[in-house]
Amino acid sequence: MLKVTTVPVKSYLSPSKIPGTDFAINPYVGCPHKCLYCYAEYMRKFSAHTEPWGNFLDVKLCSTPLHPAQIFRRSILLSSVTDPYNIFEKKYEVTRKILMQLIPAQPHLSVITKSALVVRDIDLLQQIPACEVAFSFSTADETLRRLLEPYASSVDEKTDALRRLHEAGIRTAVMAAPLLPELSNWQEIIEKTAPFTDVYRFDGLNMHGPLRTRRIMDFIDVHYPQLLPLYARIYVEGDGSYFRTLAAQIRAYCAARGLRAEIFFG
Repeated sequence: MLKVTTVPVKSYLSPSKIPGTDFAINPYVGCPHKCLYCYAEYMRKFSAHTEPWGNFLDVKLCSTPLHPAQIFRRSILLSSVTDPYNIFEKKYEVTRKILMQLIPAQPHLSVITKSALVVRDIDLLQQIPACEVAFSFSTADETLRRLLEPYASSVDEKTDALRRLHEAGIRTAVMAAPLLPELSNWQEIIEKTAPFTDVYRFDGLNMHGPLRTRRIMDFIDVHYPQLLPLYARIYVEGDGSYFRTLAAQIRAYCAARGLRAEIFFG
């Protein structure tokens, strides 16, 4: 059972520690996508929630408007530890209201999402020329997608949303991330999305903390037991050769096709 609560906040804006980003805006605390690999789970310790990550959502409500002078042409990430277009955005429209406030400031805006709902706001995104919308794809296989990120948009929904954004003149990106060894069919991700994508970003599956590691290793053990020795070698023994080889393969593949690629491993 998902617990949804509205909470007052003093500001939507937070200074960012991410290189190249001045501020982050996270309209929600928590995320109902319930992705198996979610790196933002650590945010639970900064809240009063005892529910498992994915079982609660705080809807941030702020009565203080953003000041355009403070963020004029600054770089802003929407969002860093939640999805700004989770399913409850349909009801609360927090992200849409934030975009309305951002337009006068004309920021360099990066939107990261797994939700096709972002197309609802094409009219606003078109008013921020220095805007990029990035979709996260961990796989192009819908069966695996349902296992990994059960409440996110489907592969086809995300691909269609990319197309609609691209046709609307909005810069798009695909984050092929996280790449799960021998499961994330990154070539298929590229083949499905290349006509509508300006840049690709690749990152491997990282594990931080015993709970996350155990959850993913248990998932592999149950669904793909033949891969358990490989995952143990990478994530228990610390063998980095798999991702070094993968990075070289991705670079060669993208270079041969004239695709812009940024790789954050290997």
